[in-house]
Amino acid sequence: MKNEHAIAVIDAYLEADNLPVPHAILVEGPWGSGKTYFLEKIYEPSRQEQAKTRRFYRTPFLFVSLFGVKSAADVEKRMHRAASPKEVAAGKAVGTVITGILEALKVKDATKTTLDGIEKRAARRHVDYILVFDDLERVEEGSLGEIMGLVNSLITTGERRVILVGDEAKLLEIHADANWGEQNEKIVGRRVRIEADVESVVRRSVSEVHDGLTKAFMSDRMDALIDLASRSEVDNLRNLSWAIVNGARFVRSLLSDPEIPQNHVTRTMLVVVATTLWYRSKKLTKEALGRVPSLSMTLMVRSMGRHGEQPPEDPEATAAKLFSETFADLAVESPPVEYQRIVDFEASGILNDVDFTTWTKSQFGFGEGRSEPSWRRLWHSYERPMADTEKAAEELKKELAQRAYKKRGQILHSAGLAIKHGKAGDTRLTNGEDVVPFFKAYIDKLVADGSLEANKIDPLPLEYDSAGGLGFSSKDTPEFAEIYRYLTERQAEIEQIELEKRAEEIVKEAEAGDLEALHKLNLINDELSRNPVLLNIDVARMANLIASDVPSLNVGSRLLAYRYHHGRHGEPLMTEIPWARKVYVSVLHKIEEWPEPHRSMSTELLKGLIRHYEHGHHPEDQIIHSETQADGYGDPQHNDA
Repeated sequence: MKNEHAIAVIDAYLEADNLPVPHAILVEGPWGSGKTYFLEKIYEPSRQEQAKTRRFYRTPFLFVSLFGVKSAADVEKRMHRAASPKEVAAGKAVGTVITGILEALKVKDATKTTLDGIEKRAARRHVDYILVFDDLERVEEGSLGEIMGLVNSLITTGERRVILVGDEAKLLEIHADANWGEQNEKIVGRRVRIEADVESVVRRSVSEVHDGLTKAFMSDRMDALIDLASRSEVDNLRNLSWAIVNGARFVRSLLSDPEIPQNHVTRTMLVVVATTLWYRSKKLTKEALGRVPSLSMTLMVRSMGRHGEQPPEDPEATAAKLFSETFADLAVESPPVEYQRIVDFEASGILNDVDFTTWTKSQFGFGEGRSEPSWRRLWHSYERPMADTEKAAEELKKELAQRAYKKRGQILHSAGLAIKHGKAGDTRLTNGEDVVPFFKAYIDKLVADGSLEANKIDPLPLEYDSAGGLGFSSKDTPEFAEIYRYLTERQAEIEQIELEKRAEEIVKEAEAGDLEALHKLNLINDELSRNPVLLNIDVARMANLIASDVPSLNVGSRLLAYRYHHGRHGEPLMTEIPWARKVYVSVLHKIEEWPEPHRSMSTELLKGLIRHYEHGHHPEDQIIHSETQADGYGDPQHNDA
């Protein structure tokens, strides 16, 4: 049993009728090693259960966190809140927890006073508890002496049993000026070091899973989870608990679809747990995870190209290789789930069940009428019979000829595979053509028939991660880079056309009477507000709409003022500024025909709003040039633009 020595030391301390020398004991170990977990979830429940069985009373523990405390008064308040939560909730005073202690602690350091004069009644308020002071190393710097003075008074004058919990290495590091050596010598009589109890944490974490089906599924695979956690060599039990939580969420998602086989659910669970453990423990970065799929192939190609040369050090590749070797039985190089999805879930805690199960079934061919895509089977051909490879290659050749793949990831996967096969002398996937012209023509045909998937303009594309590697291992080749750029350009064209169509529809809505529709062009972070989509809207048409009456002018003024307010110099959106200037001038011309006072008031509104929101912008990004405003720029009587 783990931590037997710790149990023996704590038992001896608590069960002694009299302590020859009053002292506290220190339960220590690194952050995340499970010190609090051991005391709260294992030791104390077992201790109370034994007492119940023998039908006698044992004083319970009172856990008090010292995280961030600045004084003995803070500690007293926390003791009161922990022991009397109902009283605190009712708003009763918390400043008289241990009557007399604060007055006696005017001397701030336990190493400099015996505090012999403190009356014993000072600590009697919570005499029905054994005090467990957790997070000792996390008290505010400069406060450790006063806190240890309180502990000293409790164990000497108050004759209390106190258990301190902390990381002694951090105590020496963080509180170097607090003379921990003397504090320790005076107050701490015994110490025990807690070792991470991986098995107990795994079992308890699974037992706390709320979903019944998920709990049952994971409980049936408890030995595999414990073995994996042990092999991971991750001792931070908080990270282990989170890994089980993450694994349970993915299991719940997959179990919601009966067409996904349980062996696939099991493998997904284990890969998620292993990945979370190493990622949270910083043994793997996002970059290293991106190297894991196709790692063997990449290392093989590199070794063939070096001809005996010593490979340069690559920390990310080294971490990926160690991860692959440690969890080789899970085949992490061809994972059952995208690593990016695990990373995203780790950051957000959000997993869309329908999206994930649909992706899983489409990638692995689960469910009626589905089959594993040929490009996936072809990529993993190095671990399958040659007949399977040949069949997959012929199927992919046929699918490419039929332009079966219309999504970005699928096209780039196939291109990457074609590049690899082409370098091996097999050009059948592209029907004997060079890879780059073949895929450019492929993309052009999809554009021509309107079936190419539009790709939203995204400054942080995640295509490499979202597809789990595979054909993307060719991404460093010039052929792949050229196909990637071309596909991106054509998809951007499609996206731009679609955005312009949306803008046209919005203008039509405004012309039909829904003036507020124009606000859709100003929504923050919407694609319409970040891209130049109004250049094809006729200037006179927009000016007629804006200057048709006062209500439309109010909406139009906000459109011109708000739309470019957050734009930065050089961004694509700002190419609309010349168009906006022409609209502005045309509107001013039309307002000149309005009767007073509407003409003057509306002109002032339009100019004032635009000037306010473009203040400080680069001159080229201003509808009303600041340096020419004094000369009447933008006024119809001075400018015929």
